[in-house]
Amino acid sequence: MVTDKFKINQEWLSCPTGDPFADAGGYAFEEFSKHYPNCNVMQLIEKLTDIYINKWDSKINAFFLNSKITQPSFDSKKKKEETLKYFNELLNESTKNSEGFCRILGKKTSLFVAGRDNSILTGSGKFVNFHHYFQTGIMLSKEAIIRLFFLPLACELLEGSIALIHSNVPSFSSPFASKNCRSNLLDIASGISDGVRKSSSNAPGTALFRYVDEVISEYNDSEMKYDVALKLYMFSNFGAEPDIEIYSLPSTIFYFYRTMHNVKNEKQWNSFVNGYYFNSKEYKKAVYDEPSNTYIASTKENQVNLEECSFKFWRNKIYENLLIGKSLIPEFLKYSRKNKLNFQIIELYSTKVFNMKKETISKINQMAEFILSSCEDSEINKVIRKLDGIKNPSLLRRFVVKDVVAKNFNKGNKEAILTIEEYTEYLFPDTNSWREIRDVLLIALYQKMHERNMSVEIELDEDINE
Repeated sequence: MVTDKFKINQEWLSCPTGDPFADAGGYAFEEFSKHYPNCNVMQLIEKLTDIYINKWDSKINAFFLNSKITQPSFDSKKKKEETLKYFNELLNESTKNSEGFCRILGKKTSLFVAGRDNSILTGSGKFVNFHHYFQTGIMLSKEAIIRLFFLPLACELLEGSIALIHSNVPSFSSPFASKNCRSNLLDIASGISDGVRKSSSNAPGTALFRYVDEVISEYNDSEMKYDVALKLYMFSNFGAEPDIEIYSLPSTIFYFYRTMHNVKNEKQWNSFVNGYYFNSKEYKKAVYDEPSNTYIASTKENQVNLEECSFKFWRNKIYENLLIGKSLIPEFLKYSRKNKLNFQIIELYSTKVFNMKKETISKINQMAEFILSSCEDSEINKVIRKLDGIKNPSLLRRFVVKDVVAKNFNKGNKEAILTIEEYTEYLFPDTNSWREIRDVLLIALYQKMHERNMSVEIELDEDINE
């Protein structure tokens, strides 16, 4: 990019700030600049203004309410003239300004009033009590305002809302914005763009995890030395009801999901997750066929086999449960009844995500080993049915005492399988859910049976299978 004649700090146009909107806009500005290396900032703004007005028909209302570009009383020529006039005055600092610290960049500089016409989800100038010190708007540097002007290029359209993904680690935020900017520019050059590009995903959870897939493929383990967390923002600044929804993917979930994609776990994890996609719009009754890893949907005309490249963008119950903190252990148990699953996946999930103690998992594993070694094959059916039928914590405690502790003692084993401290601190502390203890014990039993190729028929009630 050529040197500007205006008073502008080039570094402030793209440096990380922690503000998701300003950061995404900065990354988009940086990417946009690469496509026009001989343009200064004002020339880049003019080119982007042409895109918004002529290619997108001024449809950026979801970003900037009542801006020069979205003003319905202006024709295209007037929209461009007013927009460029505003930015010229901003860059020359000839418009009204004050001295202070930018609310986004935190730098001391000339400040300008920003509202819903040039920033995201801020107050209107009419409601001065919304702002600090009764100011007429949020006070920003010209660099911050410019960054926000480029924000639409960094976003995508998801379920009818504008979406962007931001991370606590800048190097994991920039790829999302930069890729969207490139894709938007490619669509514009191809003549197929009439607004912000539409996401391939049809649900927030899926969009987040598909982005994590991209990050995992781009960075190796040694580069992921940070506690990476992500947030997906779905927002609209349009009309009388501006709105935002935030979907958080904590660092614990990121670490767990990343570990599921190593060589040891990936095949089994994908086999487990792929059975939980659903599409309520196009393929309501599609059924997952595990051997072929496809979803089979029947229409009036024919039968459609949908491969992973298609269904991986559908909604997924596992992803949604991970984001809202709902336990996956019931789903792991259902899968374990018929499929081999590395028990280390259960251990990692239970300790890293569900916050079980490692000692609890170790003790459950030890109990499962004892149950299998002390039972004949013909007895396993009864034990599992008994465990499955437990409906309250008292019955589970009775099972542990009678079928594990007492049985171990009656066999003449000198070493206790469970001490009082282990019973109270690891199996039944106030923080643990008895259901998860029961289900993890069942999973451990099933996996040990799979490992030993035990072909024991387990007769379960229909409600248990469900």
